[in-house]
Amino acid sequence: MPLFGLFHGAHGAHGAHGAHGAHGAHGAHGAHGAHGAHGAHGAHGAHGAHGAGSASDDLVIAGLQSSTAALVHAAGLAPLPPAGVTPLAPNAKANMARWAPDVRAYLLDSQFAPRLAWTCDEATGQVALSWNGTPLWSTDRPTAATLASQSAHVRNYVDQRGDRGAEVLSQLGLFSAHFGVILGLTGPRNLKTYEIMAHVLTLAGAATMLPKHMLACRRPDEVDTRIMPMIATPGHGSYPSGHATQAFAMATVLSALIRAEPAHFPDMDKRIDLLYRQAHRIAVNRTVAGVHYPMDSKAGAALGIQLGRVMTGLMAGGTGPGPAIALTPNAEADRDFTFADASALLAPAAGQTVLPANGLFGWIWTQARAEFAIPAAGA
Repeated sequence: MPLFGLFHGAHGAHGAHGAHGAHGAHGAHGAHGAHGAHGAHGAHGAHGAHGAGSASDDLVIAGLQSSTAALVHAAGLAPLPPAGVTPLAPNAKANMARWAPDVRAYLLDSQFAPRLAWTCDEATGQVALSWNGTPLWSTDRPTAATLASQSAHVRNYVDQRGDRGAEVLSQLGLFSAHFGVILGLTGPRNLKTYEIMAHVLTLAGAATMLPKHMLACRRPDEVDTRIMPMIATPGHGSYPSGHATQAFAMATVLSALIRAEPAHFPDMDKRIDLLYRQAHRIAVNRTVAGVHYPMDSKAGAALGIQLGRVMTGLMAGGTGPGPAIALTPNAEADRDFTFADASALLAPAAGQTVLPANGLFGWIWTQARAEFAIPAAGA
């Protein structure tokens, strides 16, 4: 089932994650710099200096009306000579620089979503994902017994809420800052890197909505009253975790981005390891909060890694997703989700599918990659 329509609807539905406001590279020019670049729900970034509905905006509009009316007559009434109009090249990736970040987001959606398809076998309960016909991910539907067993793990994480409460709350929407701090990103220097992160959040987050619907797994607090989440339970299914999908997709894309400019970080391998550890921690924090089972995070991590590989292939060209990852939650009903489990999902690191770079994805990749290039001496 193609997801083209779903992706655009999911901008609204996934707004709780800040996915659409995430294109807040509007906010990249905002007062909060890097935080504006995350979109910061469109409020911190406030679309740069053009804040949302401020009194100063009203004054500017009124002032423009009177000043332009006073000046325009001086330009005369002669027809505009057509020879002086320089058209833009049609369907050119170079035009991406002229469009607003949210427009670029729609364009990337249109290149990504139509090739993403889900199937659901209602007889067996198995759901599978493919991209452009290549199998990426599949899972069996968790049984009631599995949900009950996994609930015990969720209860065991409750005692970590005091230590991790601030983290949990800081990751309710966008969590780009948690990756940015590992790579030393700044708003002014890394606008396009933050924009890539916003695109990844949107694409990966929306991709979880259909399997959540198909698998229809009840949240932990619906199964066990002793869990009592510390945050509001989201209004969609539990399995797979959208946060885990987004976080691991982001770690995968960012890892590829800094590998593309190896001279930038002398400790690149350590940072890549920390990116994935951060993704794992973000995923686990959702269990600490009481809104996800550990199996949700494992399924989301696997999905995010595969989606991240597809996105990287589209941006950089070359290898894309590796072999399809098959999940069997009912065979692991009593398992937690550890970092070792996450690392095991990374095993097929060399992609088997060759993806030609997509011009629109390639443009944003080139722009972000340039932010990690070290200028030559004397340049």
